[in-house]
Amino acid sequence: MALQQHTAQLTEKYDNLKAEYAELKASHTQQRAEQRAESEQLKASQAQQKTEYEAAHEQQKAAYEQLHAMIMNLPNSGTCAPNPFWAYNHQPPLGSPPPPPAPSSLY
Repeated sequence: MALQQHTAQLTEKYDNLKAEYAELKASHTQQRAEQRAESEQLKASQAQQKTEYEAAHEQQKAAYEQLHAMIMNLPNSGTCAPNPFWAYNHQPPLGSPPPPPAPSSLY
């Protein structure tokens, strides 16, 4: 009778452990599926960001090339006219000493 009781207790423990294992296995499987879904979502997001970055880069490159072409096509009169948008209009600040005299000969 003691042996039957012991066998019943061991069988009950085994059944409990078996159920706990099945529960843990199912939880692990669910977690892995969620991680895979998150990973795929992250990959898709990164691919979209890369595409957007490349498109923005191409736009900037085209704008730069257009600006460069505009600058290169500006007429060059050989002089630098004063620009009212530059600070002091190329003039030294008030109260500063005069510039040194130009050399008499550059050669």
